[in-house]
Amino acid sequence: MMRRSILLGCLLAAGLAGCGPRFETVASYFPPVSEAGKLCVAQCKQAQTICQSARELAVQTCRAEATTRAQGEYQAYLRSLPKDADKKKIKTFSDFDRNPSCYSNLTCSSDYNDCYKSCGGRIEAQTYCVGNCKEMNPPIPDGSAVGPRTTL
Repeated sequence: MMRRSILLGCLLAAGLAGCGPRFETVASYFPPVSEAGKLCVAQCKQAQTICQSARELAVQTCRAEATTRAQGEYQAYLRSLPKDADKKKIKTFSDFDRNPSCYSNLTCSSDYNDCYKSCGGRIEAQTYCVGNCKEMNPPIPDGSAVGPRTTL
């Protein structure tokens, strides 16, 4: 009976996970018309590239520090084992190598968008229904635009 309830619960959860329409927002970038504005946007793009590199470096550094920390903990564990320890019960490096939640709080995309707009560019966003759109009221075909086009 318990197994049946768990199975039913899992099937229900899996079914609900796919329910409802799925949306995606697409941004369109309209560059400034002046040469100075276009040069300004090029500088925004360079700043965004630098920001993305810094963000990736921060994540890689976090992961490297976690691996170094795990290696230190593993080596200390090995040194603490008695000489006649049961080889079957010895932990492995993977027991110490936790997957850290490495992220960077750099906001490269929103900073780029702000820079782009300050140069005279315009950004418009449109939301589309990309899946299960027939479940909307009224039903619409997948890929249809939903709501008005907005300026960011």
